[in-house]
Amino acid sequence: NQEKKSVRQARRRSKAQSKAEEEEAMANDKATKKMSGRAGFLAKHAQARAVARAALCKAEEAASTMFRALTVKPKQFEGKRALVLGSGVGGLTTAYELLKQDSGMKVTVLEARDRTGGRCMSLRTGDTVTEDVDAELEGSKPGETQTVRFERPKGDDEPYLNAGPGRIPSSHKRLLSYLKEFDVPIEVYIMNTQSNLVQMEDGPGLGADRDKPVVYRRIEHDTRGHIAECLYAKAEEVMKDRGYDETKVEKFKELLVAFGDLTAEGKYHPDAGLDGLEQPTSDRGGYSILPGVAAGETAKALPFDRLLESEFWSKTSFYQPQDFLWQPTSFQPVGGMDRVQHAFATQVAALGGDILLNHPVKFIDWDDGTGEFVVLVQKIGTADCDEFRCDYLFSNMAMPFLKNILSEKVIKLFDPAFQEGLDAVFQAQFTGIEEDDRTRRFLATTTKIGWQADRVLWQGSRIQKWEYGKAHHDVPDHELGVVPIFGGISWTSNEIRQIWYPSTGYHDEKGVLTGCYNFGDTAEKWGTWPVKKRLAKGKDGAEQLTGSAAFREGLQHGVAIAWQNVPYIKGGWAQWDVVKDSVTHFNHLAQGTAVGGNPKTEHPVFFVVGDQLSSLPGWQEGAIAAALNALNRLAHPHLIVPHLACLPDTRLMVEGI
Repeated sequence: NQEKKSVRQARRRSKAQSKAEEEEAMANDKATKKMSGRAGFLAKHAQARAVARAALCKAEEAASTMFRALTVKPKQFEGKRALVLGSGVGGLTTAYELLKQDSGMKVTVLEARDRTGGRCMSLRTGDTVTEDVDAELEGSKPGETQTVRFERPKGDDEPYLNAGPGRIPSSHKRLLSYLKEFDVPIEVYIMNTQSNLVQMEDGPGLGADRDKPVVYRRIEHDTRGHIAECLYAKAEEVMKDRGYDETKVEKFKELLVAFGDLTAEGKYHPDAGLDGLEQPTSDRGGYSILPGVAAGETAKALPFDRLLESEFWSKTSFYQPQDFLWQPTSFQPVGGMDRVQHAFATQVAALGGDILLNHPVKFIDWDDGTGEFVVLVQKIGTADCDEFRCDYLFSNMAMPFLKNILSEKVIKLFDPAFQEGLDAVFQAQFTGIEEDDRTRRFLATTTKIGWQADRVLWQGSRIQKWEYGKAHHDVPDHELGVVPIFGGISWTSNEIRQIWYPSTGYHDEKGVLTGCYNFGDTAEKWGTWPVKKRLAKGKDGAEQLTGSAAFREGLQHGVAIAWQNVPYIKGGWAQWDVVKDSVTHFNHLAQGTAVGGNPKTEHPVFFVVGDQLSSLPGWQEGAIAAALNALNRLAHPHLIVPHLACLPDTRLMVEGI
């Protein structure tokens, strides 16, 4: 009886514990759902990382692992032929290095489109853009064609829109080194200025100003000031709880005064000082009337409770400029980002390589008799195909396209681990995963809009000279406290997400804006709309962000692009988080593959290149790194590409959640 009683008590305790755990789990789930922005994302995706990380290498593996880019021996591949499928930056880097290093290989690049560069695309007056009607990889039909019609006033630089990549971080050493080698001039790209705008519904403003834009510096420095003041008041408690002595408490207070621009008493109070003297405690948040324009008047601090209630950090990408890849200094090629791919393509041609445009690859097979790849390329305007043969194949096309291009025979001849990697990517693209009421796939959705407008809309009105006897001010009243915007990005909770201002040509009459750059389900929806509707929604968003109908009306010559609809590209970047066992498959795919059968190739002869197979998906530096990895495996097959222990989640790395 005592044993039975003990069992019943144990069961009751177990049920009570299970119920308590269930209630705790429900409470945690509710708390997670309440979280927004990066905090909510990380709570839901605990394994997500903004960066890749190399796997630790065991001592016995070190001798067989390559840790840096290696060279090809001169004439190492004399008499051999290489085909590069796709002329994106990864494909062009592959072709260039094979030729530059005098490998002895005959190199031909097959490009499906009528231009080189892949997503590295800049648009100028007269250029045309034709998307497919949908995002399907196969069987889609051409949609409407847009013609770029930017004006060029006398004295202005040639206007252009970077429809793909728009900046080069200073940490991207390989790309910057190539640009120096190719004599491509670069200039500073401005990611952020303190004068950019931040706008959201129910923002940090007071009363009727809640939905209006706020200058970036006010949000940033008022938030810092308030946080510093709170910590200063609890400095002793905070530091002693962490085991620090009194001397560290004082150092902490000194730090907070500098960090938040506080008074000596630890208060954040950006108002004027003594009567008759202009002594603001803090002017980091800017001015409502600029000194020099008039006597000067510091802007009042945004209340801390309004900053918190606004959730500015989750409604917009406010803190993205602080992430590593966006920190100053960034660069852009003078005259447009496509100077990058043009420089590579020119070098390939000069070194004897062939780049064949309008050559879409339709089928890849393997000839057992000769031990070479057989590649069929469609003749434009016909159903006929030309045949190309090669010893080595480098695929720069997005991996999902290979599903309907590689023959069943050649796939079965690939290394088993390589086959499994391709199958996992195909599954991720064509089946995807269900998340947040939508299907996410391997290739990311993203859309952009470009506008041309008069620069006075963001750089301010031109100063009017005084005329004797006329009672008017040389700066309009509504601009007395406005610092002109020269470059950078303004942020909004609207679906356009952001507006980029040009980082050059400040004295020009007109400038080209990136008037929308969005991702995920928003971009997927926008990509189903006709161009006219996208442009109309872009104008709505621009008016909401700036709070100005005049700004909206000043936007001209719009051009829209949904990368998931672009033929032969069909996406912005690779999303490895949707691939099951992604790290394992990534590491196997990065090694390339031999081909079995009779005869069997001894070393890898088929490689995938491009940023899709790098630790920097979505970046040109990643495309270059993947190309160099493939060339290393080609020339030194006894060494492996170092394995990664985790892959970056592009929602953090690229989209800036």
